[in-house]
Amino acid sequence: MVLVILLLAPLAALQSADSVLSNSPPRSDRSSQLMCDPSFEALPSGFLATTGTNAAWEVQRKGREAIRERLVVACVDDEAKAKSGRKCLSLSIPKDTVGFEFVTVGQRLRLAAGKEYEASVWVRWVGGPDDPPAGASAISGHRSAIVSLWVRHRDGKGTFAGRDEWLFDNRWHKLVFHFGATDPDQRTLVYVSLLPNQKPADTTVLLDDFELAAVDASAEAELRSGNIIEDSGFDAQRSDGLTPPWSFVNRGGTSISVGIGGADGQRWVTLQMPKGTSNFESAQVWQHVDLRRGVRYEVSCRIRWDNFAFGARAPIVNYGIYHEGSHTWYGPVDQVLKGNGEWNTYRFAHIAPFAGQWKLYVQLNGWGNFGNAVTVSLDDFTCTVAR
Repeated sequence: MVLVILLLAPLAALQSADSVLSNSPPRSDRSSQLMCDPSFEALPSGFLATTGTNAAWEVQRKGREAIRERLVVACVDDEAKAKSGRKCLSLSIPKDTVGFEFVTVGQRLRLAAGKEYEASVWVRWVGGPDDPPAGASAISGHRSAIVSLWVRHRDGKGTFAGRDEWLFDNRWHKLVFHFGATDPDQRTLVYVSLLPNQKPADTTVLLDDFELAAVDASAEAELRSGNIIEDSGFDAQRSDGLTPPWSFVNRGGTSISVGIGGADGQRWVTLQMPKGTSNFESAQVWQHVDLRRGVRYEVSCRIRWDNFAFGARAPIVNYGIYHEGSHTWYGPVDQVLKGNGEWNTYRFAHIAPFAGQWKLYVQLNGWGNFGNAVTVSLDDFTCTVAR
């Protein structure tokens, strides 16, 4: 199943028409294009049905049965609407789409080990205003369309890489990110999803020139060994709140709290979110870590669902590693916790497409937890070089 990714980091109002939302790593060569029919010119016009995993263009509709019938993917044959050529894709969701209900289109590709890839797509919110409102962001409450551009490794069952973008105007925007193939022995799903907004509304976006290509990049030397996370078990923390190298931040509200549990030599951090927390609110525990480009890292942490109850919906904890310069997330991202109240270890592999500072984080979002109270504890973060 492809999960919805909602990441409530503040985003600046999007840039001018035909803007490119990336931070200028080495560019791909269009001649090395890996997507089949990236501009949709070979698709028949009209409605696209839900497909299996072997279709040239895979279409998924997720949600209640009554909603799935109203999640629309269609090929539009109209040169005035397309970014290039004659055709583009239209994705639409109705106002009563909520939570983890969404529509997705993409392709599954077998990628090569040791390669870096660039995924990109042009997107346009047809119902948006001509100009973005002043102060528009993911938590501002302004009208928007939320578009996900992601890859999911391990034949669509593993970890993610990608980004969610809030569109605040009706211009074309190019979304771009880079990633490495962490599971090259299996197919990687490269996809775009249209997600329900925090304030649900009928929403339609157009897609065009959906591309994937290898880029020229060489791995840097990584001479460190062992765990590169500082104070990985929080043993240097005290009960009066988090101190460096760890940080805590609230976004969109202050109802989610952080605390230090345990005693000297055996401490952990607890995040507590009360019932009814707003869809616009989130809170994050994080630490900056320095990574080398092209190096594969093994990342893990332990998480405990403290208010576990039999039969309760398992909470979703946003967990991974984030590159602030490109607004891109990597890892499990929307991690559904195991259905018990024990400590469980959650692991993922990450190949850094950028050198320098990254953010290792765990985040609780009101959105996606359906108004439920959630209390989780965190401990024993690791980031080690895969040998």
